[in-house]
Amino acid sequence: MTKELNTKHKGSKFTVEHCDGALDSFEEALISVTPHNKKKSIKRAIIQLISRLADGKPMSKENFPQEGNLPKSSGKFNAFKKLPIRAYCWLSKKHPNTYFISHYTYKDKQKLDKKDIDKVQANWRKKEDSV
Repeated sequence: MTKELNTKHKGSKFTVEHCDGALDSFEEALISVTPHNKKKSIKRAIIQLISRLADGKPMSKENFPQEGNLPKSSGKFNAFKKLPIRAYCWLSKKHPNTYFISHYTYKDKQKLDKKDIDKVQANWRKKEDSV
């Protein structure tokens, strides 16, 4: 039974929703994963992490650390980590009980890139600042 990565996942506590383009960025990030057979296990692990979060289960700091700041002192964003893939997300203040996944990236190092911060903040503005 292989679950798919869906645009929206409703759990018992939270909804986890992908921003526009996030699922495409996941597929792009997977291209760099080697060996090829590792791709299925990474996808399965990301789906499990999303399900755990949506159900309000505890998340480890190793797999779900705080990564950077959101605009306007609105808190921090987190990253799902299933090396070498990361997914950046935040808990919405505007949409009750909803986490938004900004995008996925292939990361072969620990340091947070400015381009990832910029992308999360741009997606945050679209979801949280929109009228």
